[in-house]
Amino acid sequence: MLGVGGLDPRIEAFRQGLRDLGYNEGKDILIEYRPAESQGRSRSQFAELLQLKIDLFVSGNFPPIQAAKEATKTIPIVMVTQADPVAAWLIDSLARPGGNITGLATLSRELSGKRLELVKEVVPKMSRVGV
Repeated sequence: MLGVGGLDPRIEAFRQGLRDLGYNEGKDILIEYRPAESQGRSRSQFAELLQLKIDLFVSGNFPPIQAAKEATKTIPIVMVTQADPVAAWLIDSLARPGGNITGLATLSRELSGKRLELVKEVVPKMSRVGV
């Protein structure tokens, strides 16, 4: 895994999710952590992971995801991000990402209008919304 440092709450949530699914770190699964850094450093860090023959790559930061995309077409890349991966040229589209990248993008700002439309459908007499 190439991502943020081990103290990040997202990493602990990821580890807990694996435990919930029955994976025991160090026994059933080995996770290699690397801190997310600059694009140049991400390339060398991903090269290190390639030498370890990883089966899957997970990250929430664009520089490591981009480095992985440039380095491999076969290892699955899972992204978890709040930014738009289409605008960043990481994937072709949200419906069909293409290549070996998949994952989750929350797109908070981009979906705000659609969320408001849904609220309006549920509460048609709504006249004000506070966010």
